[in-house]
Amino acid sequence: MKNQRLTAEGRVREATMPDGETIFSWIKDLTEFGRRGTHAADDRRSVDYLLGAFKGFGLSDVQVQESESFSWRVTRSHLAVGGTPIPHAPVAFSFDIGGNGAFSTGPDGLSAPLADVGDGTEDDFARTDVDGKIVLFDLRFTLPRRLLLAGGEFAYDPQGSVEDADLDTANPYLSNYEDVLERAIEAGAAGFVGVLADYFDSHDLYPEHTPGITIPGLWVTRAAGARIRALAASGATGATLRLDGERAPATARTVIGYLPGRTTDTIMVQSHHDSPWDGGVEDASGTAEVLALARHYSRIPQERRPKTLMFVLMDSHWTGYQAHQKFVDTFITDPAASHRIVANVTLEHIGKQGEIGPGGELRIFDRPEYRAVFENVSEPLKAVIETAITTHDLQRTVRLPADTLVPLLGELPTDADFVYEAGVPTISFISGPVYLYDKADTLDKVYKADLVPVAEAFADIIDHLSTTPSDEIRA
Repeated sequence: MKNQRLTAEGRVREATMPDGETIFSWIKDLTEFGRRGTHAADDRRSVDYLLGAFKGFGLSDVQVQESESFSWRVTRSHLAVGGTPIPHAPVAFSFDIGGNGAFSTGPDGLSAPLADVGDGTEDDFARTDVDGKIVLFDLRFTLPRRLLLAGGEFAYDPQGSVEDADLDTANPYLSNYEDVLERAIEAGAAGFVGVLADYFDSHDLYPEHTPGITIPGLWVTRAAGARIRALAASGATGATLRLDGERAPATARTVIGYLPGRTTDTIMVQSHHDSPWDGGVEDASGTAEVLALARHYSRIPQERRPKTLMFVLMDSHWTGYQAHQKFVDTFITDPAASHRIVANVTLEHIGKQGEIGPGGELRIFDRPEYRAVFENVSEPLKAVIETAITTHDLQRTVRLPADTLVPLLGELPTDADFVYEAGVPTISFISGPVYLYDKADTLDKVYKADLVPVAEAFADIIDHLSTTPSDEIRA
């Protein structure tokens, strides 16, 4: 059995999937680039690496699609309350000047009274004058695990590992940030300080781009927020905030390669390669899973691939998704597109479980973070997903009906959203550990034990997508 493996149905097939050490080596290589994609000036390191991998696997029509995006960087920041310096980090993409160029609060920074609005609700702003002031508010994450798990139609947890206390830990993807800043800007605030009230002891949060945040902002930890409030209570009502930097044009680069099948009906396999940090989990791990599947299928003869396979690694995940939109415009909605993309498989975040300890510290457990498979495929394919999850022992995994949840969430909270919204049936695997947008997302957070099982499970799913009549894939 050394050169064979079992499918979800128990059939014997050649073992063409790379081993865990090989997949992990690709993750390690990507994390060593650090900031990559649109976050680094004219960065081609990850793109050239992925091009080399695709070409080495023998993929055809390997190409890079370029689109206009931007980079955002800070050259200097400072925060003091009543003359006391406060540790902080810049809020990425704040101080939006309406385009590219330098931004600055001036050589002396912005000095103004503090206005504490707590959680920043409408009532909080109604009773607080923030005009011309620096708003202090508590950032709250609004998507706890229990909400996602409650929406599941199938859950696999054979060890009974779900602990009720864990379910209140929130995914950092959704928060009150946009609502609070909209209220603050409308009320005339001059700047803001966000207290990471639901976070571990770090101020290095780097969320995705939110446009229109026209005032400068800084993050502080929960402990630093308490320090600021103590200083304010003792009479230090003023703060000085400095934020200098630049938003500059940047080229987003999407790497694409094909494995032709017997038809041009095409299954797309996707992740994103860019990151503002080392990004071991987000998303070197997802990128490596796409590489694993590309190499696996490259060793299967074309005559045994009923549909064409298209492997896609995106950029601009943080800086506005311009690469995703251009991809959709070119390969999906354009009537002249050479391939009909009939299904999308997206892979993201093979990470260890993260929790916030009693002292605010980040605690990591050697088990997989709770994860979800969002899908909108037919009943037979839903059963295929469940069989793949159980056969390959993807513990702590829930299947979620995308078409039911997207209207509630406002979007598909994965890299597949633009493809899903374009009408392509989608199966999207993702987890949302609390450290996902933090510089703490380092190589050691990757859950190595699942690298091969996840790839094997999705090979089973792709095999079924390949043999399902294209018009019968969608729910």
